[in-house]
Order: sequence, then structure tokens, then C-alpha cells
Amino acid sequence: MKSTLPAILFATLLTTSSTHALDFGSLMQQAAPAADAVMANTSVGSNPLIKNLTSSLGVTPTQAIGGTAALLGEAKKDMKPSNFKSMTSSIPAIGSLMSAVPAGSGTLTSQFAKYGLKPEMIDKFTPFLTDYISTGSTPAMGKLVEAALK
Repeated sequence: MKSTLPAILFATLLTTSSTHALDFGSLMQQAAPAADAVMANTSVGSNPLIKNLTSSLGVTPTQAIGGTAALLGEAKKDMKPSNFKSMTSSIPAIGSLMSAVPAGSGTLTSQFAKYGLKPEMIDKFTPFLTDYISTGSTPAMGKLVEAALK
């Protein structure tokens, strides 16, 4: 799976006729249908959190995974390393979600925009993520992630 998504993005890049600077957001939107098919057929795409986000919020699997990874990356910045490690140990799928997409840079809003998600989606994604972590780990861990994202 890790090699399939970059291949889809690379193929989309090759077929893009524009000579302008690469717009990763547009590239993701062009590759989204193929990437969604790949993601939907992987263990990451079948993750209960991703399924819940896609059905409840009407986002694509790629958007659900990208938004979740962006939120987790943001939480990681503000959490104690030992707490983050404890979370990923108790919920191994967290590591899979984070490694499913390239590490984001910039603001959380700009990371969401790369996946065609509006800023208000951050507030919609967050409760799904904290509930998933509270259920998979402990309610206290869910609170730590929630606090890190404020």
C-alpha cells in the first residue's frame, strides 16, 4: 500500500500538463478517486475511525485518513513523547494511520486544505478521533489528545 499511493500521485503528476508550480492540493484531488479505491481496500481504509468519518461526515477515505493523520501529527507536537508512545502502543492502528500519508507541514488548516477539507472540518474530525482513542485506549488518553488539539 505504501508504494501504491505514491505511484498514483506520480502518475497523476506525469499526466498533468501544467508547467506551473506543483499544487499538492490539486494533485491530491486529481488522484483522489484512484487513491480512495486503494485506501478502501487496505487495513487503514477499513479502520473503524475512517469508516465512521466517511459515513458520518461524507468525506472520502483519502480525506478521512489525511485529516486524521494531520490531527494526530498536531497532537503529537503538544503531547509528552511518553504519552504519545503509550497511545500508539495501546492502539497500533494510530501508527498505521500516520504512516499512510506523508507527514504534513504547515498549519493544521493548510494540511486539511491539501485534502480539499475546509477549516471547519477540523472541529468535526476532532470528536471522532478523541472518541476513537478513548475507546481504544483510555478516556484519559482521549482527553490528553483533545487538550493537545486546543
